[in-house]
Amino acid sequence: MGARGTVAVMLYTRPQLIVLLIVVLVAGIGLGVGHWRRAYPELAARLERLDRVVTPSRPTVDELPLAQPGRRVSPAPATGAAPRNGSAPTKGIPPAQPVDVNRASEDELRALPGIGAVLASRIVEARERDGPFASVDDLRRVRGLGRAKLEKLASAIALGP
Repeated sequence: MGARGTVAVMLYTRPQLIVLLIVVLVAGIGLGVGHWRRAYPELAARLERLDRVVTPSRPTVDELPLAQPGRRVSPAPATGAAPRNGSAPTKGIPPAQPVDVNRASEDELRALPGIGAVLASRIVEARERDGPFASVDDLRRVRGLGRAKLEKLASAIALGP
């Protein structure tokens, strides 16, 4: 009696199996990422904001005052009144309601006494980079905000979620 030869018939070729394996792996990774995003929504939202660039609002050419020969353009009044176009917040006068530093825009932060454009952008950058501020003392991670300035701002700011 002779040995019987068995021939294995493969259902797929080797390249087809590799493609099938890649498709299954990609689908599994997609399901895993979806599960992770549902489990950690705050971290997922923070990661999505990493590559977004916030451009500061600048006045358009139409909003800039034109210099006429023989006429001086006077700066904004020092009385704390807002300019006619409403682009710049008032300085020196604390806002009527506390400003939520975890949600405020740069313009809203500039309305706070002692907060200029540079410091407002640093606050927004720190909030986007490291997450919301948990306490007033947590704002000290922003370069330029020391204990003395935070004590002055304590009544004008709020910390929302």
